Amino acid sequence: MSEPAHVRAGLLREAFPGERRVALTPGDIRRLSSRFGFLFEPGCGELAGHSDDDYARAGARAATPADVVRCDLVVSVRRPDRSIPSSAASLFLGSSVRGANASPDQSLELDLARLEGFADAAAMDAATIQATVLGHAAVLEGVRLMRAGHSMLTLEGSFVRPIRMAAIGVNTASLQAIATARKLGALTHVLGLNESDRAKVERLGAKFSAIDTAILAAGPKREQARRQLARQLASMQMIVTNLHESGSAAPVLIDEEALSSLPAGSVIIDLAAAHGGNCAFTRIDQTVTAHAVSIVGSTLLASNEAAEASRLFSDCVRRLLEHLVQPGEHLRLDREDPLLDHLKGRSDGENPRVS
Repeated sequence: MSEPAHVRAGLLREAFPGERRVALTPGDIRRLSSRFGFLFEPGCGELAGHSDDDYARAGARAATPADVVRCDLVVSVRRPDRSIPSSAASLFLGSSVRGANASPDQSLELDLARLEGFADAAAMDAATIQATVLGHAAVLEGVRLMRAGHSMLTLEGSFVRPIRMAAIGVNTASLQAIATARKLGALTHVLGLNESDRAKVERLGAKFSAIDTAILAAGPKREQARRQLARQLASMQMIVTNLHESGSAAPVLIDEEALSSLPAGSVIIDLAAAHGGNCAFTRIDQTVTAHAVSIVGSTLLASNEAAEASRLFSDCVRRLLEHLVQPGEHLRLDREDPLLDHLKGRSDGENPRVS
C-alpha cells in the first residue's frame, strides 16, 4: 500500500463571471497523486469538460470551499476571491500589483504571471502559454463579430476578399494572432516599436511597420505619432492590440480620430483592456460600438477555448508542483530557489511556508 501524500492541495472552482478554465485537469491530478492529496470544489472543471466523477476517479476528493482553502496549497486560474489562511500558499495566474505592501498575516501568493519570460521556467510559464491561446481566440472572436468569410478555398466563379488585419505590439499573443489570421487567409500587418522585431514578424509572413515611439510620451509629438498610426491603420478591418508595460497603464494608441477613419464594420480586439486599454473607447469585459467599429475589451477570450486552455494551464501547474514537492516530502518553499523568488515577488517575512 502506498504512503499517504504529505501535502494537501486544494483546487478551487473559478468564481470570476464567465471564467470557464480550471487550473488542474484530472489527468494531471492523477500524475501528481504520489506527491499530493487533492481536494476539489465540486463543479470546478465542468465548463472545461471535466466532471466531478473524473476528478474522483483521478484520486481527488470533493470538499466544501471552506475545506479546500484550508489545504497547504490552493490552486486556481485567477486570484482566489475568498480568504486563504496565512498558513497556506495560493498558486494562480494574476498580476503582480498586490505584493509589495502585503501584510505578514496574508497567505503566501505564488503568481504564475511572474514567471513570464523567465528562461529557467519556460515549461511552467503559464502566462506565455495562455497568451498563445489568447491570440488565437482573439482572431476567432474578431472574425465572428465581422461575420466575414475566409478566403481559404476559392471555387470557380467565386471570390472572397481577404480580411486586412493588423496586430499592434510584438509579443506572444499578437504573433499568435497573426499566425491564426494568416491561416484564415488574412492579409496581415504588424505595427511595433522596435525595428529589431522585423525579422520575427516577416518569418510569419506578415508585413512589419514601425510605430513612432513618441506615441508613448506626453506632449505634441504624441499627437503626431497617433495621427501617423491612424494613417497606418486606416484600411484595416481587424486590429488586435496588446501594447503595455507590466505594472503600468496601457497607452492610448487609438483615439477617436483614428477610430473614425476605420472602415465601417471593423473590429478592434483590445488585449490590453485589463490595463486600461490601447483604444480610448475600450471598456473592460464589454464590447462597445463607436463610429460603426466594435471594440472588444474582454479579459475572458482564453475561456472561449476552455478545454485546451485548461489542458495547457494544468500542464504548467503540474510541472511547477513537481518542482516544489518530491514524492514523500513536505511542501518547502526554499528562499534560495530562484524560481520561487520570481513567483513570490516579495520578501515574505515570517510566513511559515517559506523555509
